[in-house]
Amino acid sequence: MDSTAIQKRIELLEQAESEYRIKKEMLQDGLRSDEELMALEDDAKEVKKKATAHKQALLNEPENRKLQADMKDLAQDIKDTKQLLGDELVAYFMENKTLEYIDPSGQKKRFQVSAKFVRGKNEEQ
Repeated sequence: MDSTAIQKRIELLEQAESEYRIKKEMLQDGLRSDEELMALEDDAKEVKKKATAHKQALLNEPENRKLQADMKDLAQDIKDTKQLLGDELVAYFMENKTLEYIDPSGQKKRFQVSAKFVRGKNEEQ
């Protein structure tokens, strides 16, 4: 694939994203101009505040704080494991040139490899 095709795809993506933002803002402006909707949303905010306060009281109970801490640790473990698995699958793909992994029981599992642009540590926005 040559850089002309990539650049064209980037330009198409930027154009579509710009158009999406414009249409989204138009829709939001229309919704904000409806007085009945605004009144209903204000009422909903009050109910939400009460529910949030009650939920926070429940979450502050010792057994629930312990569960939250355990979940946080598990979430980090899951994130780290997924990252390692992704790296290992890329290496597997590069070595075997296949998007199928056969587990020890003989079951085939398909995976995909994708790419995206990321900003480097020293790059400006």
